[in-house]
Amino acid sequence: MPTGSRLPAVAQLLAINAAPCATLERLRASYGDRFTVRVPGVPPLVFLANPVDARAVFQAPADVLHPGEGGSAVEPIVGPGSFMLADEREHLDGRSHVRAAFSARTARRHHALIAAQAQDEVAAWPHDAPVALSPRLRAFTLSLVLRTIFGETAATQQLAVDVLRMLDVTATPVIGAPPTRHVPPFRGAWRRFLRQKELVDASLLALIDARRARPTDGGGGDTLALLLASSDADGRPLSRAYIRDAVMSIVLAGHETTASALAWAITLLAHHPHVQTRLTDEIREGEGTRYMTATIFEVLRHRPVFLFAIPRTVKAPISIGGETYGVGDLLLPCIYLIHHDPRHYPEPDAFRPERFLDSRPDPAIWMPWGGGRKRCPGRHLALAEIQAMLTALLRTTRIEPAGDREPTARWRSVIVTPRNDARVVLRQR
Repeated sequence: MPTGSRLPAVAQLLAINAAPCATLERLRASYGDRFTVRVPGVPPLVFLANPVDARAVFQAPADVLHPGEGGSAVEPIVGPGSFMLADEREHLDGRSHVRAAFSARTARRHHALIAAQAQDEVAAWPHDAPVALSPRLRAFTLSLVLRTIFGETAATQQLAVDVLRMLDVTATPVIGAPPTRHVPPFRGAWRRFLRQKELVDASLLALIDARRARPTDGGGGDTLALLLASSDADGRPLSRAYIRDAVMSIVLAGHETTASALAWAITLLAHHPHVQTRLTDEIREGEGTRYMTATIFEVLRHRPVFLFAIPRTVKAPISIGGETYGVGDLLLPCIYLIHHDPRHYPEPDAFRPERFLDSRPDPAIWMPWGGGRKRCPGRHLALAEIQAMLTALLRTTRIEPAGDREPTARWRSVIVTPRNDARVVLRQR
């Protein structure tokens, strides 16, 4: 197993929790592209910062590297039947049931809805004083994903409030980790999560039952209608519990990650006015989205919301990059370090959309959505929402930083978001 820090496991956990990006960079500087991190309650975590190693992990058979177990932190949210946690046939079946919710076709179909909701959201933001946009962006993306799932219904308004409260409780990653859920400092938060989850589940199941009783209520074109019309491998209608887990998986995949990516995009534009000016000019001229696309690609490279891909548990010995890993080891392709490697990206810490003006990202070294069978399914909808929001915002508004320094990253559950909650100052153009 690769070497790593000799600090106690608790100290390693505290370091990666307090300063995730800086800690990962320090570990690579000390130990190279493969290093081991030890934290309490789980097997040693082997981080792989070499794209060749990452590709080998993504392409390994599921009976050798098992990705489902790596999602234990989100299981309480998405449920045991989630496609995020399943492997092999179950995973493929689960993704087929929700594929329509995240397809490029769905993103195009909802283009007008996304653009209109982005304009309404931006119009409600205050100007000329610091404002934290992360909470507003989470509410925006959640509202959109619930609209695509349930259609237009007033019943989702309370559901949105309950979901946001539930996810806020799990914002600290240690609360979602099985070994720490019942440790005294986090026990109260875990109980609050369970109470909030009961409210969410009750609302979800009521919506599912109501639609099953009156199938035409949503108009027939939303994701819930597709799930209710689907069947399992034996030809039976999907159970309400399975649909509940599918809905929460869609919510998690299409909500938190997109909101965080938007928070980073707005923050970076505030701190890089020359990029903001060029992007604004392109939007106003209306002659394409070349610089917009490059900017989004660079945001996702520079500040990926996932620092590493879903951990893979070794089920049978495997050799990768000259190292042999044994049963029970956990392998984590490190997205952040691959994205910040000067061997792949000159001046990797600089924010430069020009990197992607003349070519699309190389998937071997650009992997903000993860890779393999567990690649994030919400990427098409996320890109559509990011573009719509930035377009709506920059048409009418200039973004200024609320502080002198670009914020560092902090954990929010299993993703990272700006430590200052994307606090900026908005000025009317």
